[in-house]
Amino acid sequence: MSFFEEELDITKKIKVIEKLKSSMLSQIAYLYSNMAEEDSNTDETYLDILSDVLILTYLLSNKLGAANEALDIKVINKLKVEMLNNNEWQKEMSELQRHLLKSRNLHKG
Repeated sequence: MSFFEEELDITKKIKVIEKLKSSMLSQIAYLYSNMAEEDSNTDETYLDILSDVLILTYLLSNKLGAANEALDIKVINKLKVEMLNNNEWQKEMSELQRHLLKSRNLHKG
């Protein structure tokens, strides 16, 4: 690969990362906007937006060089630490950890 091709490849990667970041911010802004307009929104609307944010998170993580499983493991480990330090959200974090372990097949049983 020539120097020019490498530079072009780097530029493409940066553009993709910037596009993903922009899309993520747009979805979060859309979520805030929808939450402010309680009347017209359903759980389905929120699920749709939040699922987009999760998808964008995984895509951005991949473009930054992290595998999906690495991101999952990082989240699970952070949940473990937070459960030790934060009693307020311990039940929710424990449920999320169980869900991730089960859905990612990282837990036996």
